[in-house]
Parts: sequence; C-alpha cells; structure tokens
Amino acid sequence: MHCTEHNNSKAGQSIRRGFTLIELLVAITIIGLLIALLLPAVQAVRESARKMQCANNLHQIGIALHAYHESHDVLPFGVGDDQDGPISSLGTLADRRYSAHAMLLPYLDQAVIYNQLNFNVAPFYPFVNAANDDQAELEMRFDEVINGPAAQARINVFICPTDLDRLKSRWGPNNYRACNGSSWSGRAGNGMFGQNSSVRMRDVKDGLSQTAMYSEHVKGSWDDTVIDPLSDLYNLQGVWTESQFSDACGGLTPQAAGAYQYDVESGQTWLEGNMNWTRYNHVRTPNRTSCKNGFTWDGVILNASSWHRQGVNVLMGDGNVKFINENINSEIWQALGTISGGETVTGVEL
Repeated sequence: MHCTEHNNSKAGQSIRRGFTLIELLVAITIIGLLIALLLPAVQAVRESARKMQCANNLHQIGIALHAYHESHDVLPFGVGDDQDGPISSLGTLADRRYSAHAMLLPYLDQAVIYNQLNFNVAPFYPFVNAANDDQAELEMRFDEVINGPAAQARINVFICPTDLDRLKSRWGPNNYRACNGSSWSGRAGNGMFGQNSSVRMRDVKDGLSQTAMYSEHVKGSWDDTVIDPLSDLYNLQGVWTESQFSDACGGLTPQAAGAYQYDVESGQTWLEGNMNWTRYNHVRTPNRTSCKNGFTWDGVILNASSWHRQGVNVLMGDGNVKFINENINSEIWQALGTISGGETVTGVEL
C-alpha cells in the first residue's frame, strides 16, 4: 500500500526540463532583433530631447539679451576694442576683445563668475589670446592668468548637449554664437553683434522676428589630423573679393580642404569675441565649410553648424528659437543676418 501511494505521488508531479540549446539561440536572436529595431527609436528620442535642450539654451540666452537691453537700452557688443589698424593681428595686451557672452553672465545667473572677471586687462592676460598654440606654457603659468579662474568655468547654458566634447582646452567651451551679419567683415558687421557695436532693438528695421541674434556652431576636434568641415576654419589666404572668397570656400570638398591650414579649436572659450569662438555670420548657409583669409577680420566666413539632423537652431530677435533647414535659400539666409538690409523674407516658415 505504501509503495503504491509513493508511485502515484511521483506520477502526479509535473515534469520539468530546461531550454534546449536551439530554443536558447532562437530566444537570443529574437531579443537581438527587438533591440536592433528599438535602438534607432531610442536614439531618435534621445536626440530629440538634446535638440530641445539646445533650443532651450538659446531661449535662455535670448531672455538674457532682452534683460540686458532693458537695463542698458542697448545690446552688448559682439567683441570689444583692440589696437589693430587695417590689418588684423593675433592681439596685444592692450586689447579688450571680450565677448557678448561675458557681458551676459549676470543675466544668466552667473554673477559670481562675472564678478571674478577683470575687464581692465586683456581677456587672457598675460597671454594675448587663449594660448592654444602653447598649452605647455599655459599650464606652467596658469596662476598668472588674471581671468583664469573665471574663464575655465564650464557654463551649461553655453553648451549644446548634441555636440561632441573633443576640446582639451583649459577654458570653458562654447557652442552658441552671436550674429555678426551677412558680410565677410568681422568688424563692421551688418548684424546685431559687430565689434564695439551698440545696436538697440529699435535699430532692427527688418523686424525682430526676421533677424537672427544667435545660432550654434560645432566645437573643434582639437586634432590637426582630423578634417571636420562642420567645425574647422580653413585658411584661404590671398587677394580676394568677397564673392570670389565665398565661391572658393564653398567649392572646398573635405578632401580639398585638408590641403589648407585649418584651425581646430572652434568654440574653445566663451570669454573672447573671436569669430572662431563666439560669433558667426550669414555669408553662406548652415553646415557648410568655414574659411578665413589669413588673420584679417575682413575676410571670414564662419557658418552656423550643428550635429542636429539637417539644420541649426537660430535665436531670433524677438526671443523665439527656430530650427532652420540647412538647405534654406541663400538669399533668405543672408537677409536673416542683417538688421536693416530692407530685404523681404519670404518662402520660409519662421
């Protein structure tokens, strides 16, 4: 009787077994396919969030610009004074080439950093510029840099989360650029932020909603062996007219561009108003090659650029941020860069 009960108990138990090797491989394959299908969607969602944050940073800069204008009845200059004559130089210790970004710090909840700056000396005193070419000396003498503690601050509102973080500079980086205008002049630009400019909102005759204040530009690679047309600034030194220079710059392929000397420190600092660090212009449409004619300020094409898909964020004069397609008509793009060109902006949703 006891044996019978024991056998019946075994029979009532469920039979358990593990996965076979084939079943396990099928399950892994299915999971892999699901991940492959979902990954692009996840990446797209993440980029959408980064793009939105990038636009929000520009919006915050727009609020700060309007607050600055409310306080001073004028917008900050794009870059301060220097001692250059007709021919530009790398700079002297008499220069005060501060950026609009530096002027805006108190209006971006960065008063502590602003108060650390001494505007009575050159931005990187005792160096005449950001010292990209001699990092070893900078490291050795960093304690001598009066504005060093402030200049090395990494300010999140100046950084687009979509961009790559390749710079190895000591200074706080920058993605957002003040619009110098639609000409190749880096001094007397016809936009909101030229050298020693003093533009008031009422001076913007083209309409604030149809005039660009700020856009974005990809930070540099910091690597002379990397050719990156979105960030590099190529040196096409020569005797040019503006149209010839624009055509030559526009004709550069990545392969051809590599034959020229090029700067790889784009956006390495927010402190100084250098065209390759804190300003841009509307000579050519977004995400195109940027070029300079030697050291001259009156021969530079510094385009808006980004890693966003097919375009860039642009802060308009009224404070709204618009995403502009890189294939925008060049005449319309140039019209957006001027404050009183009298151009009619049509054919694009702004």
